[in-house]
Amino acid sequence: MGKPLRERSALIYVLVALIPYSKPNLLLAYKPNLFFRELEKISQYKIAILRNAYYRGINKGLINSEVNGPRLTTLGRRRVAPFVASKLTGNASLMVIFDIPEARAADRRSLRTLLRQWRFQQVQKSVWVSSYDFRKFLVEVIEELKLDNHVEIHENARLFPKDS
Repeated sequence: MGKPLRERSALIYVLVALIPYSKPNLLLAYKPNLFFRELEKISQYKIAILRNAYYRGINKGLINSEVNGPRLTTLGRRRVAPFVASKLTGNASLMVIFDIPEARAADRRSLRTLLRQWRFQQVQKSVWVSSYDFRKFLVEVIEELKLDNHVEIHENARLFPKDS
């Protein structure tokens, strides 16, 4: 899974800018020099550092530099998920419940590692919650690992106590 990225790292700025059809994404595809100059202004990083972060993202398999313009890979989308997930409204939270057989222990560890990286809170050994909406990313991972029969995702609201 790799080590978690810092929220304000140059690589995170570059990865977030690669979200399809965003203004930064279009700039990078069609006017890369302008993209790096704009990113330098908002990120407080020098252009050289941002360019190095971009190429580091390619080398790490986070960015696919296609002819049609650079795109985040599946791994890149997962690494940037904590920085683009929207907060659920009100008291709502996303709950992941799983019962993965011992024969699939490696998949269970992968899922737990990912939940930790996405800053889910562990309620019980196989029950995790977050106040952020990761459902799209979770469904992608669950389908990839073929855990459909072992994992449930619920959106819920805490009723008691209210201020936790």
